[in-house]
This record gives sequence, C-alpha cells and structure tokens, in this order.
Amino acid sequence: MEPLHTIKADLVKTADHLNELSKAMTGHAKFMEARATADSEIDVRAHIKSIDGVASELRSVAAKIKDEP
Repeated sequence: MEPLHTIKADLVKTADHLNELSKAMTGHAKFMEARATADSEIDVRAHIKSIDGVASELRSVAAKIKDEP
C-alpha cells in the first residue's frame, strides 16, 4: 500500500493539473464568447466551475491527510 504522503502528493498534483486545465478552458470560453456562438449547447463556464470544484475537493482531502514524520 502506498504511503499516505504519496497519496497526498498525488491529490495535490492532480488538483494543480485541474487548475491549469481550468485556466486553459477559461481562455477557450472567452474565445467562444467573443465569437458569439449562441447556438453552442456546450456550457464551458459550467464545466470550468465543475473542474474548480473537483480541484477544491481534492485539496480538501489532501489537507486532511496528516504528514508522516
């Protein structure tokens, strides 16, 4: 079984990756809004909000894992 600190590090790394994805998608959303594609059924802002929520939850779980001495 993996030591808890490895799991904690993986959670934080995944949250960091999701934050980078969120930033990239924010740029994409701005581009889509500038093009004014009203017929687009994809709500990019909702996806970004979901990604941010998952990243926050991962960080919350990681914070609850105690660091080993």
